[in-house]
Amino acid sequence: MILIDATPLQSEHRLRGVGAYVRYLVRHLEAKGHRPFYLASRVGLEHVQELLPPERTLYVYRPHTPAQVYWAYNELALRWAILRLRPRVLFCPDFNGLVGNPFGESVPMLHDLIPLKVREEGEGLGVRLSRLRWQVYFARVRRARYIIARSEIVKKDAVELLGIAPERITVIAQGLDRQRFVESTGQGPYAQEPPYFLHVGGSGANKNVRRVLEAFAKLAPTHPETRLYLVGPWAPADKAWLEAEKARLGLSQRVRHLGFIPDADLPSLYGNATAVVFPSLEEGYGLPVLEGMASGAPVITSKASSLPEVAGDAALLVNPLEVESIAAAMRRILDEPGLAQMLRQRGRVQAGQFSWEALAEGVWETLNRIADEHPSPPSTAVRP
Repeated sequence: MILIDATPLQSEHRLRGVGAYVRYLVRHLEAKGHRPFYLASRVGLEHVQELLPPERTLYVYRPHTPAQVYWAYNELALRWAILRLRPRVLFCPDFNGLVGNPFGESVPMLHDLIPLKVREEGEGLGVRLSRLRWQVYFARVRRARYIIARSEIVKKDAVELLGIAPERITVIAQGLDRQRFVESTGQGPYAQEPPYFLHVGGSGANKNVRRVLEAFAKLAPTHPETRLYLVGPWAPADKAWLEAEKARLGLSQRVRHLGFIPDADLPSLYGNATAVVFPSLEEGYGLPVLEGMASGAPVITSKASSLPEVAGDAALLVNPLEVESIAAAMRRILDEPGLAQMLRQRGRVQAGQFSWEALAEGVWETLNRIADEHPSPPSTAVRP
């Protein structure tokens, strides 16, 4: 039996990359007729009832708040599920949900090693708990015999920073919803907006938002019609920081955080952007790069981490530590329409190489290969 932890679909991670990963994985596994079992919580059922088959889902009580301790509930929930179902393979796509499996293997999905490469600021209790969680998680990753990594750069980081033998790591590139993210330039609710650059992502230090703002401030005086739009799950404190930075840089009327964007509107938001600006310091993958390309936007991204791997030759690559490098790329997009058009064309080709269907098949084949190396668990396992 293969058991997949689906609880990220019910926590705040459902709105982030981990949630998208699990959602598309489940959707395409089920569409292909594969039959894994799933773990879900009785808290937040509304987020999974239309997705998870009840006959193959074990529901346990697993609250999702407060954020700094819900990982402890997850530990209990996963251990209970393992004892009930005795899976040959437990697939752990959430960094809060990696525990040992005495009946077979626990396989972590390694999204990135950003916590080891970008230090979280602050010394409060919440920050210290977060660091402790990451220490525990990476110690468990080191002990895992099989690991699935999101990209070649994540595999490289795991080898170098965690000392893991490369043959233990299988790289399966993240997918892209090619049915939803299609050429949308000139279409949808954002077609009539003034020219705007777009940054999609959270407010973490690795997202490099401060330098994006400072780069935009350099070109704003010579391009008075141009705006900068920010989208992503930001906490109130981060939005307050943004307002202060806008005022400091004289951009109060030029920069907007758009808040929640319905899924149906995202292709229009991407496709009508002057460019997607995504110069992260560290990324395990960088899905906005592909979503922007598929929707028809030129993309500016970073020379660092996984982003050149994802972007190929279809984006302008910048030094994410240099504000002027980011600003120069933004100016080129504004001043060289032929360049922007070339990037749009190349981007559509690059994005066409990725799909969630391929990811789901790769994950399923890998988990079954691992399961075949272990004998079936005792017949005393209890089904949901």
